[in-house]
Amino acid sequence: MKHYVISLARTPERLERFHRVNQHVPDIIHAPGIDGKAMNRQDAIQAGLLADGCQFTAGAVGSGLTHVGLWGTIARSGEAANIFEDDAFLCQNFERKSHQIIDSLPEDWDIILWGQNSDAPLHYEVLPGQTDCFAHFSQEDVRRGIEGFRTQQVDTLPFRLKQTFGICGYALSPRGAVSLMKRCLPMSTLPVNYPSLGNRVLMSSSIDHIMNRHYADMKAYCCVPPLVLTDNMTSRSLNRD
Repeated sequence: MKHYVISLARTPERLERFHRVNQHVPDIIHAPGIDGKAMNRQDAIQAGLLADGCQFTAGAVGSGLTHVGLWGTIARSGEAANIFEDDAFLCQNFERKSHQIIDSLPEDWDIILWGQNSDAPLHYEVLPGQTDCFAHFSQEDVRRGIEGFRTQQVDTLPFRLKQTFGICGYALSPRGAVSLMKRCLPMSTLPVNYPSLGNRVLMSSSIDHIMNRHYADMKAYCCVPPLVLTDNMTSRSLNRD
């Protein structure tokens, strides 16, 4: 499987850090992020990528379109691939364990998230079709433990995913890529109900929020515990440029 990392050309220090902390995983291809500040929204609207009236920030638009571009690459290639954001930290045995997990999934799997943001719940099925689980994390503990995680041999299991926040690292099949493009485009500001937040309804503000509308209807999975962590901070998520 190919590995891609999304990182903006104007922040080379972030790409340098990503490669340094993940040097145990070779041959990760740089996918230059689309700079939302430099793009023309009308062009994206006319191309059917962005809905007229979408309230995403420039940063969220650029990030979303970069992920979508890689989905198209995966769909055309006919081969599954991993996509990482440049704040991702991969565990020491990521290569071996991620292959094992994918080999254990049904042939028609769509997507599996290797990790997620730790400032919001993870909603998954602990018993398929019977019992849901809402997992909560300490963002401070996750950030504090990242250095040890990088050298850790993590044992994990896949579970059917319902909802989560963040897409710091995930594997996507060609089938899943086509499905996500059909379901998530054009990117729009839409209501999303979150059972993990007491059935609170939030308006989508990024591509991962839109994905939360569809995981339950796809062959989507998550890993518990995660194979990828992020040092994402709530303040950064709330103040995307």
